[in-house]
Amino acid sequence: MTTTTGTYENTHGRKPRGYGLWAMNVTGTDDQGSYTTETYFITGKLTDVKRQAVRRLKSDVSAVRTVTEIEILP
Repeated sequence: MTTTTGTYENTHGRKPRGYGLWAMNVTGTDDQGSYTTETYFITGKLTDVKRQAVRRLKSDVSAVRTVTEIEILP
């Protein structure tokens, strides 16, 4: 799983860190070539929020087996 922060860094001028309301696109696959992307808005520490987003994607879309990317949005 990769975390992409380029859009956030270009907008805010620094890396994302700490506590806040985070917006993110989470992309997952069913390991058979099908991908899905969902957008989540979650409040908390960034490290905890990423874990929550992975759990939410897997519970919202039952076919998702692997999360491939999390993109932090500005």
